[in-house]
Amino acid sequence: MSLVFALLTNFMYAQTDSTEVASIYGFYSYSNSLMNASSASELTIQGNASHTSTGVQLTPASSGQFGGLFINGRTFTSVNGLHVEFEYDMKNGTPLGGTYGDGLSFFLYDGAVTSPTIGAPGAGLGYAYNRAQNTYASQRKAGLSSAYLGIALDEFGNFKSKRFQGESRVNGIAGVTWSQPTSHVTLRGAKGAAINTTGLGDGFTGYPVLITRSTLSNSGTVGRVLQDDRSYLTTTNTLSSVFDLRNNAGEFRKVYLDLIPHFINSTTTDGFDIKVDIQTVQNGTPVNVINYYHYKTSVPYTENANPQTTDFNTSDVEGAATSQTLNAITPSFLKLGFAASTGAAFQQHIIRNVKLTLPYSAVTNDDVASTCKFQPVNISVFNNDIAYKGPISITTPPTGSNTNIDYSTFSFTKTNDIDLTLYRKKVTPAGTWTYNKSTGIVTFNPSSGFTGTATMTYTVKGRTVKDSNGKIVEPYGDTAYRSVPATITVSLKTTGCIYSTVSNRMVTQTIK
Repeated sequence: MSLVFALLTNFMYAQTDSTEVASIYGFYSYSNSLMNASSASELTIQGNASHTSTGVQLTPASSGQFGGLFINGRTFTSVNGLHVEFEYDMKNGTPLGGTYGDGLSFFLYDGAVTSPTIGAPGAGLGYAYNRAQNTYASQRKAGLSSAYLGIALDEFGNFKSKRFQGESRVNGIAGVTWSQPTSHVTLRGAKGAAINTTGLGDGFTGYPVLITRSTLSNSGTVGRVLQDDRSYLTTTNTLSSVFDLRNNAGEFRKVYLDLIPHFINSTTTDGFDIKVDIQTVQNGTPVNVINYYHYKTSVPYTENANPQTTDFNTSDVEGAATSQTLNAITPSFLKLGFAASTGAAFQQHIIRNVKLTLPYSAVTNDDVASTCKFQPVNISVFNNDIAYKGPISITTPPTGSNTNIDYSTFSFTKTNDIDLTLYRKKVTPAGTWTYNKSTGIVTFNPSSGFTGTATMTYTVKGRTVKDSNGKIVEPYGDTAYRSVPATITVSLKTTGCIYSTVSNRMVTQTIK
């Protein structure tokens, strides 16, 4: 018995009873807390970024900092869109003119790129480019290589703005007197094609502002959206609550990004409909900031920060704007990353708990239970989980409920994101975990040496539905729609437990 227990303290035993079919979409969910994640081989940090116990710190709260993170070791298919979640911490620091800076960006780029080059610091937030005349030649920096989409949490507000001055030249929104110029959520588009050799070469065109909205107000000039005629239309905010992007109270905030394929008809798509929500209070209702902006595969825009003759002299004379059309065809595979920067205005930027799934993948949430020594406990893990049902559409979104979960798809901890084995029993030093696929109940039976808390993770899926011709109309049973893991935590109670003792054919109950 001593030998058996010694072995169990060092090994985990897993029992399987089936496997699932590989995804027909070639997509597998991804999650990383980024806390003490320096050993994760898929991660590459840039500049002043560093791994910490609370996440990846992109910049400290000091001036002139710039840092980035590429999740360059993983690619994601784009045919069914993407759902991204991450938490951020943006606090401390010193303002300039009452405004902290600069902000952070999340970006997507072509998955075929093996060695991406990050974009410009400062207002570029690691995504856009920065051009300059010869006096400031050291500040020239191309935009993110093979960029597809950049989404900024722009506290200072410069990411959206057109500039033409000696040290900074970039296209954007010009001539606007903003009611709220700061705390903007802004989308910029893909890298453009080289136009000429006078400064607007490879990496120095495109990245146009698509849409921007301040989170600070629902009135006044707080938003703009790019139109087909290359102008910017003023938009009115209808936020359910207004807030500053900074979270100076110390809490982490959560961002939800959805890229839903924009269907022209049942078989043809044109880019994505993009939705951005921000959860400002833990477990609170997220605030919708960008509501399904249609990012087309062809985007008319204006290059409006052109030199009169060339960037490669000391002249600050601006030339005429030119009309361009951005090729924004979605790459077959995407990779993602983050960046942040500070200037004279600065603040700390940290990100953590990054999750990537397909839109409307199953969602599992953590469960907590307790038990007494030697006594098993049953956990109804699906009570706070959901899977989806119904065709994918932004006009009539599918409905989410725990009744849509396919109990037979449950699995305890998998060895990696692409493991197709379904694990229904796991023996750990703390005890034995079993799952009943008929009832959806997880049972934890503690070992005699169990003290403190025990944890186990699990994932689940919904169901696939086909029409009469065998075409998939609801894909939620595909492995691509498997949830990211949730954690079950069981703690040992030290009071209120009833134990039975048999002595001389009598049963004595003791409450401890």
